[in-house]
Amino acid sequence: MLFRQLFDHESSTYTYLIASRIGGEALLIDTVIGQLDQYLTLLKEMDLKLVQTVDTHIHADHITAMGKLRDKTRCMTVMGENSQADVVSSRVREGEYLFVEGIKIKVLYFLLQEEMKLSI
Repeated sequence: MLFRQLFDHESSTYTYLIASRIGGEALLIDTVIGQLDQYLTLLKEMDLKLVQTVDTHIHADHITAMGKLRDKTRCMTVMGENSQADVVSSRVREGEYLFVEGIKIKVLYFLLQEEMKLSI
């Protein structure tokens, strides 16, 4: 399994790349629009196909790259079932799973902040 933690200094946001292998399918979590080119370059360098991008919550500190990634890669966009975001193609709820080429990611909610958590 491939796991990369990326950091956007301007918004102090962590983004996560998860993939099963080089040349396989990938998922990005909590992307930042200002890092779009970095994500696309990393995907290309690792020969990964982005199949899903997930936002765990609506971000007040930055603009998500979710819509741009969907437009450029044709990936699915995923958020929690209560999200009001309009760039979402799939909504998930507590206990459901996301799948990326053999990797199973369980959706959990942290209700105090109404934030979705993922468990691999």
